[in-house]
Amino acid sequence: MTTTTDELIQRLLALNTVDLRIRELTERLERAPAAVSEREEAAKGLEDKASQVRQKLALLRAQRRMRENEVRGLDAKLERLKSQSSNVRSNKDFVAFRSEISNTQAESDRLQGEVLKILEVEEQADARIKQLEEQRDAERARAASMKEQTLEQMGAVRAEREALQNDRKKKVEDLPKEALQLYDRCRVARGSGMAHLEGEYCGGCGALVTRNDVYAVQNRSRLVPCKACNRLLYL
Repeated sequence: MTTTTDELIQRLLALNTVDLRIRELTERLERAPAAVSEREEAAKGLEDKASQVRQKLALLRAQRRMRENEVRGLDAKLERLKSQSSNVRSNKDFVAFRSEISNTQAESDRLQGEVLKILEVEEQADARIKQLEEQRDAERARAASMKEQTLEQMGAVRAEREALQNDRKKKVEDLPKEALQLYDRCRVARGSGMAHLEGEYCGGCGALVTRNDVYAVQNRSRLVPCKACNRLLYL
């Protein structure tokens, strides 16, 4: 049975509708893992930041412990000096002890001040770690939820795409080979094999269509590909 140009265009348009939907579903399948991966990467980034703060906190605690040990050593020295100063006999020795006690006390006070400052920074670091861990856990929860939803949704998407692909096979079975080649060549390159004729212009790329080609499209006398983008033109 001879297929008229009008019938051929209608069949190609139906095929184009199927192909566009298949393309859309394929893009959804490709985007879905990327969205989950983005959430997982966000969680990993937060964990990395928390790990950096933990390392800083460990260093601060080591510095604080070192100063606390120094303070304990100075406090023990102060006790010895005070005990020894009570047994001196000369004013000169007493003044010397008083001077050393004062210097030791000043050093102890300075170190205790540093300990307090470090403790304050430690508290800030602890709060920051807690904040980052909460954000990390929230991102992990979002990633897990998104992954579960994605698996469910993608199952339906794959089923729809498979049904459309089977439908496509039926639609191309007895299409004229030359027409199908023209259509498929452009579909692969442009994403769509058809374009609406808008006045004298291609609706796909906006190129001006020759008068003869416009007449051919209007009269459905032959298949007319756009000379610029190769899409098959239709009214």
